[in-house]
Amino acid sequence: MEDQTPYTPKNKVRIVTAASLFDGHDAAINVMRRIIQATGCEVIHLGHDRSAEEVVNTAIQEDANAIAMTSYQGGHNEYFKYMYDLLKEKGAGHIKLFGGGGGTILPSEIQDLEDYGIAKIYHPDDGRAMGLQGMINDLVEKSDFPTGYGLNGEVDSFRKGNKMSIARVISAAENFPEENKELISGIKKEAASIKTPVLGITGTGGAGKSSLVDELVRRFLVDFPEKTIAIISVDPSKRKTGGALLGDRIRMNSIRNERVYMRSLATRQANLALSAHIDTAKDILKVAGYDLIILETSGIGQSDTEITDHSDLSLYVMTPEYGAATQLEKIDMLDFADVIAINKFDKRGALDALRDVKKQFQRNHKLFEAEVDSMPVYGTIASQFNDPGINSLYGKLIETTNTKTGSDFNTNFTLEQDLSEKIYIIPPKRVRYLSEIAENNRAYDSWAKKQSDIAQKLYGIKKTIETIKETNPTDSDRICKDLEESYAKLSLDFDPKLQILLDEWDGVKEAYANDVYTYLVRNREIKVQTKTISLSQQKISKVSLPKYEAWGDVLQWNLQENVPGKFPFAAGIYPFKRQGEDPTRMFAGEGGPERTNKRFHYLSSDMPAKRLSTAFDSVTLYGNDPDHRPDIYGKIGNAGVSICCLDDAKKLYSGFNLANPMTSV
Repeated sequence: MEDQTPYTPKNKVRIVTAASLFDGHDAAINVMRRIIQATGCEVIHLGHDRSAEEVVNTAIQEDANAIAMTSYQGGHNEYFKYMYDLLKEKGAGHIKLFGGGGGTILPSEIQDLEDYGIAKIYHPDDGRAMGLQGMINDLVEKSDFPTGYGLNGEVDSFRKGNKMSIARVISAAENFPEENKELISGIKKEAASIKTPVLGITGTGGAGKSSLVDELVRRFLVDFPEKTIAIISVDPSKRKTGGALLGDRIRMNSIRNERVYMRSLATRQANLALSAHIDTAKDILKVAGYDLIILETSGIGQSDTEITDHSDLSLYVMTPEYGAATQLEKIDMLDFADVIAINKFDKRGALDALRDVKKQFQRNHKLFEAEVDSMPVYGTIASQFNDPGINSLYGKLIETTNTKTGSDFNTNFTLEQDLSEKIYIIPPKRVRYLSEIAENNRAYDSWAKKQSDIAQKLYGIKKTIETIKETNPTDSDRICKDLEESYAKLSLDFDPKLQILLDEWDGVKEAYANDVYTYLVRNREIKVQTKTISLSQQKISKVSLPKYEAWGDVLQWNLQENVPGKFPFAAGIYPFKRQGEDPTRMFAGEGGPERTNKRFHYLSSDMPAKRLSTAFDSVTLYGNDPDHRPDIYGKIGNAGVSICCLDDAKKLYSGFNLANPMTSV
């Protein structure tokens, strides 16, 4: 297949990408959204396990051209149709809907979905015919239409808080500023008299700004049940392609609330942390009546302080890993930030960082009369539930907002100085235990290979000496002496314990060649027939050993595979399977518990052992309840059994004695 040239969009195309509800298969959508971004689009990525309504609301708030979804967990017919219906119902029928699911979506289902109104469902055959870039070109070309052009009624309705209208007006200002110059000017004048506070949040890339914003929004919504909040999140555009990954929504869970509006903006210019249209977007949200606006920038460098020109107060987010203490003197935001958060406070050196940053803040702001501990610098762990550091930070931000803007946010949060302390699920000493196991295994493999190579060389020297002694060539004594010296020298690097394995190899082969093999389990002698009789009355060994002779081959096999019951136990911990144990397993899971129980009884009928393996549907696996909502309903009992309560579990295994040793689940 020839390389596909990426399609060049004529307009700024914005596409929402995600994997469907209860679906963890996000590898495909991650590949696709990277290609979409490289094709010059702005991608608002939501990650996996996203409901139809959440995706639709995101597309509306972001004024997206299209939605691109993957669904590999079943229920796709209901999911895509429900999403299409929601778009129509919310007046966003212009947003195109694309999907894919490999071979899980049948050609007949694809036809049905496309007839229903889905723009395109891509099948593996499309990938083979068009290639990945070809499919993305098709998707982007079909989505290449202007957004924000030709406003019709939005100028009035956005003032009433209509989120689609807000999104359309922001797009109009961003995509067609010249055509809407008069509108933008009027909004700016109107916004000038509105005193909505703007909190600017900036910091280095990867400091956890989005996660911190999510925690602050969560507390604001709980603290003020009647107030609304808007978020403008800016991410950088790629200089080479013009595309952008607007991925802050992946980290934000609290924004799924009617009182929250979020808009992601790309900088659409290189080397800047903010969009050129940030002030206009901010004015639009003020006129729309939001009580608080949060402005989050993309990651910045040491000298970037642009956020302070667009906000009433600013929060600088950093991590303890900023380097030497002298690096703090280079960070401009420490001169201008009202509050500082040292996020990821569970990192090593966090307490030292807190002390140093407080001292630097005191020096920069010339607050030498105040106590160092009173500086507005807080250690936070945004990934931790109810983090005391974020509680203190939130309280300080509300207090500073009231002081600087004259707002009347009467918070219920008390200002505390409790430090964040990581609550560990896995003890710190055990955090690396999987890595330690992997490192140990790699070291063992390396050692086994080295010892096997030595054994192979020793075997070669030994056989050479035997051959020389048999053929007795000229000067054989000298040659044998040199070889024996080489053998002795090489033996110094050979582990003497491994010689025992080589010496016992013939005995192992003999033991498995006998008709009966005897071994001990808990001091009990067990005798097992080593062979089975085939229909043609041939004896077939249950354990077949390799026919190696060279020491290196024998040693490599013993160290890496070995017989069952011997280290490294690659073939099991016992020499043979237990006699009388039925190896058959009964695998079932579809529909409701009654149907699967009936299937289990059918499969295990007349079987001495009941080995029940259960497949659960994705709703159950994700710990959610069944529902009539179409994006959930389509997945109930699909590719697994639906179990939502204890009664269902009782029905599932009804008629089986789970206490019987011959029954396993």
